[in-house]
Amino acid sequence: MQVEVIEPHGMCAGVNGAIARALELAKSRPAGDRSPIYCLHELVHNEIVIGELKDLGFRFVDRIGEVPRGATVVFSAHGVPPQVREEAARRGLKVVDATCPFVARVHRSARAFAEKGMEVCVLGDPAPAEVRGIVGEVEDAGGRAFVGPHGVSAAKAKGGAAPLGVVAQTTMNSDEVERAVAELARARRVKTMAKVCGATKDRQDAVRRFCRGAGPGAGVLVLGSKTSSNTRRLAEVAEDCGAKVFTAGDVEGLSRLDFSGVGRLGVTSGASTPERFFMEAMRFLRRVPEHVAIIMDGNGRWAKARGKARSEGHRAGAKTLERVLDWCGERGIRYLTVYAFSTENWKRPKAEVDGLMALFARMLKTKERDFVANRVRFRMVGRRGDLSPKLLSIVESLERKTEAFERQLIVAISYGGRAEIVDAANAAVARGEQVTEETFRRHLYAPDVPDPDLVIRTSGECRVSNFLLWESAYSEYWFTDTLWPDFSEADFDRALESYAARDRRRGGA
Repeated sequence: MQVEVIEPHGMCAGVNGAIARALELAKSRPAGDRSPIYCLHELVHNEIVIGELKDLGFRFVDRIGEVPRGATVVFSAHGVPPQVREEAARRGLKVVDATCPFVARVHRSARAFAEKGMEVCVLGDPAPAEVRGIVGEVEDAGGRAFVGPHGVSAAKAKGGAAPLGVVAQTTMNSDEVERAVAELARARRVKTMAKVCGATKDRQDAVRRFCRGAGPGAGVLVLGSKTSSNTRRLAEVAEDCGAKVFTAGDVEGLSRLDFSGVGRLGVTSGASTPERFFMEAMRFLRRVPEHVAIIMDGNGRWAKARGKARSEGHRAGAKTLERVLDWCGERGIRYLTVYAFSTENWKRPKAEVDGLMALFARMLKTKERDFVANRVRFRMVGRRGDLSPKLLSIVESLERKTEAFERQLIVAISYGGRAEIVDAANAAVARGEQVTEETFRRHLYAPDVPDPDLVIRTSGECRVSNFLLWESAYSEYWFTDTLWPDFSEADFDRALESYAARDRRRGGA
């Protein structure tokens, strides 16, 4: 079975923003403060996210009256009616509003229609919090709302010359919205702001494109919670396109699916689904590693063979890295660590070192927008004190801007495996800790990152060159004669195929 990523997929900006606000709130609590942080309804519709927030002290309630007076409450990404805001103010609650900006815009549009004396038809399922919030805006402005399929019928039946305002739940199937608006327009004069969220539409359109090109025997796997409207809509779109549809909310559910008869499987995820689950699912389907590390060797020899300056080889190598990062995303590999500059590389000629540092700075600045658009977290490992203040400022700025993302590119600059071990040991001793494997690991440069499953080295050299000495104790290695600038997608897939065929016993029988 051929497994393909359907792009775009996964969390939208509104969901990312809501989660970031919640995490920042949890992080800002004083040390030792274990009082609950209340959230009205689920912050986003995903069990994985909700479970993690509960572990951080969040308590989810269905009514604002359940929040104790004076406590902190988060309004979910789906928004709340004005009446809830008023009640929160009366109870003296500290409100953190995580409403998605697009949902808030729909609220404003519905209210504006009602304030102009128009009746408002709200397309969507009447039950979700988002729709209840929109209806609340209409009613608070003294208007009348028609809601859901029955509302469309009632609005049509009423007829008359008075214009009808139309808005939509942001996660609806965009084709359904267009059909409903056209149906209403045949019966009444319509003024519409009925648009689904751009991220939702982009994901639905991507599923349609995949289904059109996939041919007979195509299947679509939608990852996300059953409670998520946008996840259900993606499944509906795939079904409308004639594809065989599968859904899973976790890896256990995924393991129970039977893909018999599917020749080509497209994988997408709802706008509330964490990227880490998507990556985990892709690894399950393709048996690919979670973490790949690469010793990017051969830039100088590549340049010399072509009669070019070594700097040209480094620039060509930087372009290869961009491609490899894309390939990792397509294959569900969550972590990519690359060896860019070792502690020993400072011995190289000053002109080459200066050129490399300038290349690092230029690449990070020019690719910042791509990191954010592709939801990739950038991190540096190595001795930061060796970098110039200017380069270090660029590195740390990019780290801050991308720290909420789940896919990770970890670049080793001024890095040495022995240096990392020495630094970790000294840090543990300075804290008065007995050095064990557990305490030692806490002081590594990136202690939260899992050990690499696969280490690739290019250029024909068969040594580890002081790279990730602690972390790669049980890593699989793959060596190729290909020089790094020439490293191709076919080379990368050969490495992954080799990895998939190995039995990783990790010291066991």
